[in-house]
Amino acid sequence: MNCHAIAAVIGNSDTIVKSVLSYQFGKKLPLPCRCVPIRLLAGFTESVSQNGCESGSFGAKFQCVLLDIAPVMIEYLCMWFGMQVFEKKRKSVRFLAGRHFLFASLASTFLIGSVAIVTPASALDLFGYSFTASGIKEIEASKPSEDVPDPTPYTANLTVSGQGDVEALRKNLEEASILLGKQENPPSGSVGLLTRARADRKRLVGALFGAAHYGGVVEIKINGHNLDEIALDADLKSSGPASISINVDTGPVFSFSQPKAVTMDGAPIALDAYDIRAGDAARSSLVLEAEEAIVKDYQSRGYPFARIEKRTLEADHKINQLDVSLMLDPGQQARFGRVTVEGAEEVDATFIAQQANIPQGELYSPDQIAKATKRLRTLGVFASVIIRPAETLDADGSVPMIIEVKERKHRTIGAGITAGNLDGVGMEGFWTTRNLFGRAESLRFEGSVSKIGQNSIDKLDYHLALLFAKPGAFGPSSVFDAKIAADINNSDAFEKRAISGEMGVSHQFSEQISGRAGVKVEYSRLKESSGISNSLLVSTPLELSYDSRDNVLDPSEGIHLLLKTEPTISNRNKAKFVKSSVSLSAYQALDDAKRFVIAGRVEAGTILGASRADIPKDRLFFAGGGNSIRGYAHQAAGPRGTDGKPSGGRSFTTASLEARVKMTDTIGLAAFVDTGGAFDGTKPGKNGQWFTGVGAGVRYLTPIGPLRADVAIPLKKIKGEPQYGVYLGLGQAF
Repeated sequence: MNCHAIAAVIGNSDTIVKSVLSYQFGKKLPLPCRCVPIRLLAGFTESVSQNGCESGSFGAKFQCVLLDIAPVMIEYLCMWFGMQVFEKKRKSVRFLAGRHFLFASLASTFLIGSVAIVTPASALDLFGYSFTASGIKEIEASKPSEDVPDPTPYTANLTVSGQGDVEALRKNLEEASILLGKQENPPSGSVGLLTRARADRKRLVGALFGAAHYGGVVEIKINGHNLDEIALDADLKSSGPASISINVDTGPVFSFSQPKAVTMDGAPIALDAYDIRAGDAARSSLVLEAEEAIVKDYQSRGYPFARIEKRTLEADHKINQLDVSLMLDPGQQARFGRVTVEGAEEVDATFIAQQANIPQGELYSPDQIAKATKRLRTLGVFASVIIRPAETLDADGSVPMIIEVKERKHRTIGAGITAGNLDGVGMEGFWTTRNLFGRAESLRFEGSVSKIGQNSIDKLDYHLALLFAKPGAFGPSSVFDAKIAADINNSDAFEKRAISGEMGVSHQFSEQISGRAGVKVEYSRLKESSGISNSLLVSTPLELSYDSRDNVLDPSEGIHLLLKTEPTISNRNKAKFVKSSVSLSAYQALDDAKRFVIAGRVEAGTILGASRADIPKDRLFFAGGGNSIRGYAHQAAGPRGTDGKPSGGRSFTTASLEARVKMTDTIGLAAFVDTGGAFDGTKPGKNGQWFTGVGAGVRYLTPIGPLRADVAIPLKKIKGEPQYGVYLGLGQAF
């Protein structure tokens, strides 16, 4: 079988990324190209071949299915590309270079979806399968290990009686029990089973203490015999699996008597501030939490070596009370001293200390350490960052600080895909190298192709860009960035060809507040119904952001406020205008587990200054699409010209409300309503129509954010537009 049609090789980022697609019109690609070694783009598999396809295992069959799908998907995309070109040129085509090389490279990412990967990668567990260098394997449920010598199977049951909330306590005991949790994984021999049972008894007693039951009794019997009466050499499986009964009598609930805490010199510490009060249920977890909180409080006052020196717990079973006495050794108060860096290899150690920006001479503070740790992690060059005080003070009484870092791979390849029936398929990829000159500088090359399947080959959207960023250019909290980009945009409203350059400085003013100021120059050629125009624009984009979200890709609490303004000068009649917008998103979980979340967003913008005729059409506001008003196509929710095409507006406003619920740890559902539009006047919401879309979606929750699939319908139908919209992507809609 000649498998020349497909060859995709992605290796270490030091090697060339190759992707060759060839299609001769009128010929089909061979379907069973299993002899072609293919490495899936995430670096998950290598040399995947037909080996193992006949083994009959589901994992092997799944592997072969992927290899069958690969040429089919690529063939479909190539066929579509070939058809478009054939209609234009009526001749055979071969896509090996030029403007379509990027598309050919990205087409093979269709198998993986939205991923960002660091090469080399050794394994990934995804959707119940393990992707490794040797292939794809199904992740099986826990079962008895064949490697355990002399496995001793057993069955276990739990009985709980006593005082207090027995049912709630039963749940805690079941979660704590090793015997119950590992029944499917039998231990080795009778000794192994007895060891597990004794360890389980300690865990169950600890669970009782955690619920303030200090007079409880845990009795474990194996085959009807008390645990302590069974000899180590007893045969516990002679008559089949051992039968284990766990009987728990919770006993009474204990309360705190007169809890107290003092420092080494006798100074009292008010335990009321740590939720330990006389008469309250004496849960052991409260004591441990109070100890941790006391130590943190003293550390925040400049005592780096504060610790609990002594803990005394006495239970009075006559009156069911627990007496607690804690003694704190605060150690010596100290200020931040010299800083040393350990573990740095390619990143400059002096730069690391500079970016950490630990304030020498100030009182020791865990908050300052947390901020320094966050600053170093945001550089993107470290796999781990730990900042800790040295074990002893220096002669001047200051505490030396040690920064331990572990560098990550500095080169990254990533790819992603979006899809929808209104906007077509979009593919993107990037290559990034970090630490370009030894001080965490990054260089990123990115490209994308969109509207695949919606437009003909010469009507696709293309984007290429080269981005540079230098952290710490003007202090530890600043980043200098520069960008050169080329774009081709083909929409119903206009066709645009543009090159642009931009540079700017961003600054983190506080943990939540950041800003950016820049300068941008763009030369564009714009084709619209009124004709073709060339524009040279110079602008100064400004941004200010407040962000208190707990998770950027899947927030459940917090708000995000983003203010943008961009004063612009155009060579067209020397027009001057200012384009401004504001976006406010808010998130609120309705339960402690954060499974039910209400999310809302309001956006508005306006353009002031030059007349509408002097403002390039691509700088106007448009509404509609997956990140705007779902149910409507891109740019469709707004005013239209005499030719029926979107004409854009001088203002816009949108509002969205979404209810999200996690059904399981991996599956979520959402229902939403989006409304708004683009408007002719400068006042958002005036001089135009409002458009509303409603819909629902499914979320597959992953560590890198939810995979989103939404379906929406427009309540105001637009003639000639689809009656529903499907949107696929990574991350929540907002």
